[in-house]
Amino acid sequence: MNKFFIFVLLFIFFFRQIIILNAENDTYINTTNIIYNEEKNIVELADNSKINIDNTNILIDRGIIDYEKDKVEVFGNFYLYQDLNILSGKDLVGNTSLNNFSAIDVSYIYNNDLKIDSDSFERSGSIIYFYNNFLTPCELEGYFGCPTWSLRIDKTKYDVDKDKFVHFDTFLQIADYKLFYLPYFTHYGVKAPRQRGFLTPTLEFAIGGNSGIYTPYYIPITESTDIKLTPKFIFSENLDFINNYSLNTQLKSRTSGGTFELTLDNIKYSNNDDINSSARLNVRQVLDRNKLVYFEGLVTNSISTTRSLNENPVKFENIYLRLDNYDFYLKNDYLSAEISTVEAFDSTNVSLIPFTPIIKYRNNINLKNNISNYNEINFTIIKRNESNDNIASENNTFKINNYLTFNNRFKGVNIFNKFSLLNGLNNYTFEHNSNLNNTDNFNHLIISSDYFFKLNEIISPRFKLIHNQDLYKTESNINEDSNTITFNYQNTYSDNRFFGTDLRDNTSRIVYGFESVFNIKKQEIEINTSQSYDFKKNNNFSKKLNQSSHFSDFAIEAKTNLNSLALNLDTRLDNSSLKSKELNVSLNTDSPFDIAINYHKTSKIAFSEKSNDTEYLGLGLGKEINDNIKFSYGSNIDLKNNFSPYYDTFKLELFDECSKLNIQYSNRRYSDNYNTSPEELISISFYMDYLGFFGYQQTTNLFFQEPGTFDYGL
Repeated sequence: MNKFFIFVLLFIFFFRQIIILNAENDTYINTTNIIYNEEKNIVELADNSKINIDNTNILIDRGIIDYEKDKVEVFGNFYLYQDLNILSGKDLVGNTSLNNFSAIDVSYIYNNDLKIDSDSFERSGSIIYFYNNFLTPCELEGYFGCPTWSLRIDKTKYDVDKDKFVHFDTFLQIADYKLFYLPYFTHYGVKAPRQRGFLTPTLEFAIGGNSGIYTPYYIPITESTDIKLTPKFIFSENLDFINNYSLNTQLKSRTSGGTFELTLDNIKYSNNDDINSSARLNVRQVLDRNKLVYFEGLVTNSISTTRSLNENPVKFENIYLRLDNYDFYLKNDYLSAEISTVEAFDSTNVSLIPFTPIIKYRNNINLKNNISNYNEINFTIIKRNESNDNIASENNTFKINNYLTFNNRFKGVNIFNKFSLLNGLNNYTFEHNSNLNNTDNFNHLIISSDYFFKLNEIISPRFKLIHNQDLYKTESNINEDSNTITFNYQNTYSDNRFFGTDLRDNTSRIVYGFESVFNIKKQEIEINTSQSYDFKKNNNFSKKLNQSSHFSDFAIEAKTNLNSLALNLDTRLDNSSLKSKELNVSLNTDSPFDIAINYHKTSKIAFSEKSNDTEYLGLGLGKEINDNIKFSYGSNIDLKNNFSPYYDTFKLELFDECSKLNIQYSNRRYSDNYNTSPEELISISFYMDYLGFFGYQQTTNLFFQEPGTFDYGL
């Protein structure tokens, strides 16, 4: 408090002179001892004086402010802070605005993170120089008793306005061990604007082959748009860059309410005259509060390298466009219009679909509290270049589906009633034989009532009556959208057990089962089970499931949480032998470490179109050993069939507050008749704050037989 009063008295005494002599300089001084030389216009400051100039604060041992010569000089130590930046050192000399000054034995903390120790320091306007300095964002007493990584630099130039660091004659140190020398390199701070220029290059080392170099170049177009060009030059024996290269171009833009991304790839191999090119376009844009548009496009003539029989480029396009319109005609209705195409320009596979426009309209009208009407209209055109006896070259489909639901509760029983009317019209055109042209239509009625009530605290029985009735149908229907089939607890209660409406249940049925929740030693267990009785034996759904009786198989699902263990089970049991035909089990826990196990088994008799048993195991393990080490392991194994993929990966992460080291091994194997080959990959990457990402990646064909890459990213 005494210091404050002394400061106030001194400030009032000198206020008039300071304002007159330096009217444009806002300088505030707080000290216990101050001497003012009015004749020379010099202020002498004693120990522990505090000076504020604009938004800069200085704590000094002892110094002077010479307004006549526009000079500030500190004798001994000083401590300067501005926003999140702190500068300390000795013997500061500069002008009174501190736009230009120098000091020795300087320590600089940038953004409360990056630390620089320098023998000497100079500032001239917006440019700062550090000489013979040490730089690191790491803790000084880190994991190794020293910074994890640091730079030893002869000279650093820092542009305050651009927030850009330029280093000359630098050694990169890992745990105080010098690894390599950089004569010149630059990087930016956390507040720097986006700048055009070359990014750190990427070297690719080929074991037994040619090496190459990636030289990415970054161009900011606007505040929300940028381009990155990444050419790769191959160092062959004859240095034939023109006939052996790749170029990746990425254009990304963020607009108000949307995103735009264009990716171009061009690859030229020395042993091939063709240039393999691909263009991908992704657009998502909000047009207004009710309209949203999506666009995805791919055009390519590249050679596929994944499970492919082709050895020459396959030219094809894949385009998808969709417009979503909410509140289109009625409140809470929905209109979706989409166009998709997958066309192989030189393929004779008539099942490929080159053009598919789709228009969907849906609305929901609440008639009363418990009654609602849901309607959907679907118009689809499936157009192919060719046809055969089973696949039309053009299929025009018009479907109208109406659903009326009314729910009720009677003496503790919840009743869910639904009246569904499905209507469809298909017009088929066969390019190869016009005699096959025809029109197919159907009108199908489904009436269902679902009853659910609580028998006691544990068991809730459930049964459902479903009546299917074809009002009218022709026999020429081609299945375009109902090829997927499944059997589980949820699907047994579906009005139509087939997906889509090209196939529909041709039997009425009763579905019964129960849902139960109970506790064993305070652990909650849920079990749901169901079975259906089909009035028509050997109906179309049962045939696909290899079931010949009126009674379906049993569907059971169960789940529980035992402390930190989460267990989920989904199985299908034969209706007579109770043997499992399908089994899915998942187990997850985070104690003593993260574990995820997924097991799947399907018998070959589970479906009529299945010829082999399948058995699959997926395993994931992870553990954060301490604050600096984490490992993870993932694997999926086909336990039955050798022709399916096998894959596993192991990853070790070493990290601290300023860096991260990743070591990863992955192994993928195939044993099939396709052009796929086994792949083993070892990658090592090291990330450092402020300096970006350095990495080495070795890609091999059965270990060290194919090229590797030295990878970089920001």
